[in-house]
Amino acid sequence: MSNDASPHDTPTPAAAVVAALDGSHRDAAVLAWAAAEATAIDAPLHLVHAVDLGTPLSAYGELLTSPEIVERVEEESERVVAQARAQVVAEHPDLSVTTALPTGAPAGALLNAASGARVLVVGSARKNRAQRIVLGTTSLSVVAHAPCPVVLVPEGSSTKGDGRVVVGVDGSDHSRLAFRHALDAAQVRGKQVTTVTTWNVEVEHGVVVTEPGTPAWEAVDARYRAMAERTIAEDRAAHPEIDVTVEVHHGRAADTLVEVSEGADMLLVGSRGRGGFRGMLLGSVSQRVLALATCPVAVLHRH
Repeated sequence: MSNDASPHDTPTPAAAVVAALDGSHRDAAVLAWAAAEATAIDAPLHLVHAVDLGTPLSAYGELLTSPEIVERVEEESERVVAQARAQVVAEHPDLSVTTALPTGAPAGALLNAASGARVLVVGSARKNRAQRIVLGTTSLSVVAHAPCPVVLVPEGSSTKGDGRVVVGVDGSDHSRLAFRHALDAAQVRGKQVTTVTTWNVEVEHGVVVTEPGTPAWEAVDARYRAMAERTIAEDRAAHPEIDVTVEVHHGRAADTLVEVSEGADMLLVGSRGRGGFRGMLLGSVSQRVLALATCPVAVLHRH
């Protein structure tokens, strides 16, 4: 084991779990989840805090161009990563922990740090009356553009839920990728995967299906279940040790995923599904899930 005590900028170790710190109370949830994940998968942990001198300088004017103020900002940033590292080492003494303090805009710094990483862990907070998670521009940009899977950890979420890994399946390549990742995630959790497939408006024999329990309703349900089973069949067969439950629901995809994943260890979604427009890096379902989910959410890109 090699633990880097220096808070200076260091390269991201290969296949590391990268934790994005911003110096706020949100860091606690990010740090706890990232450290637990790195320990579970036997990966190094890399703590990153971007030193963004441009924002405070522009916000307060010429006074902050003084070397004293710049030094104060840098010292505070060093304190953030040093305290975070000390906490992780105390709780996980066998975990390899490195730190980085890149200078520049947070989104760009985190995307650079994510190159070659196993997963990038970012945080967000509940801020409005509905207790929904409000995503900042940094989190959204990182989720949309990261070269590796990104896990968003809502403030207050637990590092361990009920053992389930929930994943959305819509027949797309992205959902197939998400299911494969769900199987991997389940190996170090409760070995339980729940797939969620949804439908909303469907027509059978020229009539809109509206009545639960009718032959038309059951036919639509069966069609979507068959699609989900086909999508996961090959990967499911390769992992008989994982208990896979296939669920089909009527309703909006994002809201259903959030509801089913309540209390789960993790919810996984593809960055875009069947309805994604070419060129969009983050689909509407993924964005809504990120805004509403109360458990950690992993977003995976095709690459």
